[in-house]
Amino acid sequence: MRPELRIRPVERDFTVTGFCTAFRFSWDGEFIFHGESHDFWEAVFVTKGSVESVEDENIYRLDENQLILHAPLEFHRIRSAEGERQRGVIMTFKTAGSLPEELKDGVFTLQQDMKEEYLSLCDRIVEFVHGNGSYYSGQEVADHLSAFLIRLSQQTPGRCFSGSAGASEYHKIVSDMTDRVCQNLTLEDFARAQNISVSYLKLLFKNYAGISPKSYFNHLRARHAANLLGKDYTIAEVADVMNFSSQNYFTVFFRNHMGCNPSEYRKQR
Repeated sequence: MRPELRIRPVERDFTVTGFCTAFRFSWDGEFIFHGESHDFWEAVFVTKGSVESVEDENIYRLDENQLILHAPLEFHRIRSAEGERQRGVIMTFKTAGSLPEELKDGVFTLQQDMKEEYLSLCDRIVEFVHGNGSYYSGQEVADHLSAFLIRLSQQTPGRCFSGSAGASEYHKIVSDMTDRVCQNLTLEDFARAQNISVSYLKLLFKNYAGISPKSYFNHLRARHAANLLGKDYTIAEVADVMNFSSQNYFTVFFRNHMGCNPSEYRKQR
């Protein structure tokens, strides 16, 4: 008698759904890429030299063979950390579902086998983005990247923070902004909380974020509003929770910072 066959379904918490780009970089010691956020993942891998990566309130140092992942809507900036030339690879991709939480915070050091695999993946993504390869090449490389990320999530990320006094002050201010993101606060409020001047507050953001503190706080508020909309809050509820004077004002604010109306954003989720 044949044994009963049972199929165990495969659970997919996330899938890689598309690629934006992948490219190798070579920067001099003065390179700065100004801060940004976007709705896809970005991976930065250093093959030579050192770079400084700002990720929300944290400021990391990446040395040779180290990689960091920036999550969608996460503010990030990168610049040369030393006078020597830096080399590496940047990859950007989109996913459906949620990547393992372990990938969202910290710096990973790749051993030789994973380094070679990652560089090969980037080359194959370049081929796919430019229309080369077989009919199934996109699906194949997407599944390969998914497997790579799952294995990477089993590592313990390092916490390679910048140890400067300015970096510590910047961290405290952004943490304060994050904690009070639902309040209508001014730069004077944040400066007073840290016992610093507004001019010094602006200098810190110029050095580490590359944008003004007001622009950064608005980014945090727009991102938090987007998260609430993704949790099925109504537009009126989000406007109320975040202390906007009216739903109309919230809608204008959200469109200016997210590129679409709150109702359009909810349909995209």
